[in-house]
Amino acid sequence: MINQLQEKYQLSILLLLAAVAILGVFPYAIMRYVAGNYIAAIIDIALILGMLMLVAYAFYSKRIRVVSIVTAIFINTGAAVVTLVNGIESFLWVYPVFASTFFLVKPIEAIVINIIAVVSIAFISNIFEIISLDSFIVTTLMLSLSIFVYALHGEKQFQLLEKLNTVDMLTGALNRRALSSDLAAFLSNAERYRVKHTLAIIDLDHFKRVNDTYGHAVGDQVLKDFVDIITTNIRKYDRIYRFGGEEFVLLISDMAPQQQQSFIDSLRQAIKKELKTPNGDEITVSFGVTSWAAGTTVENWLQRADEALYLAKGKGRDCAVFSNTGIIN
Repeated sequence: MINQLQEKYQLSILLLLAAVAILGVFPYAIMRYVAGNYIAAIIDIALILGMLMLVAYAFYSKRIRVVSIVTAIFINTGAAVVTLVNGIESFLWVYPVFASTFFLVKPIEAIVINIIAVVSIAFISNIFEIISLDSFIVTTLMLSLSIFVYALHGEKQFQLLEKLNTVDMLTGALNRRALSSDLAAFLSNAERYRVKHTLAIIDLDHFKRVNDTYGHAVGDQVLKDFVDIITTNIRKYDRIYRFGGEEFVLLISDMAPQQQQSFIDSLRQAIKKELKTPNGDEITVSFGVTSWAAGTTVENWLQRADEALYLAKGKGRDCAVFSNTGIIN
């Protein structure tokens, strides 16, 4: 699932950097132009325009990750060039730039970009005739390591937050929040590339009997075992979601219609073989399956699968019914 929260966070960082570029750098561009330092003024204006274009591209393309990496490289390169041109006057700008890098990209990527920038500045700038190279290296190292620890902690917090927001805590399957987001993404991908994605609603047959006979603790364990079996038997890019109670949704990525039936049947048989009650009785499942078709919406995709599931129940359960382009087979 796309981590929308982190993307929004990164986009806000890009917007903040653009604001800093305008409010912080633009006055210096004017002062340098007035002072006759045209090269430095042109570089400042180029940095501002570059930031604005990158933010605009991120906003409209939604390719936040790519733009963040490009921006990190861009501002570090800008810091090195400005230090080369302006010398000691602009040297201190490298520190906020190095810090900002950690908010744009992953911590290890930021460390690598910062190291390259430090080495570049050390080789191309003559400011170390005025300040100590050793001091520069030590201070930038301390700054980078300190923010690295902070950024690493932040990344773990995002991962935890994503898990809390998208994973069903009982079964480990993805939850309805994740399903809502992924359905939209799957449909968008299918419409754009004409990829044959498949949606299945799976219901555990007579699950109430399990709860009534063995108790809810056993019922909960059955649901966990079910998700483990599904996860083991699906492919890397397929996804299982808890839809509610004992009902689950399976999103199957890019599968030809002629392969669907054998795949679903193999999955159903694996569940029947491995999912058991405490006394060894098998637990079966019913499938309602439907493929993507042009013009499919989230609502009618789920509806078609639900109608197919209803027919599977009517046929006596422990079977799969396929609905293609709205027609129940």
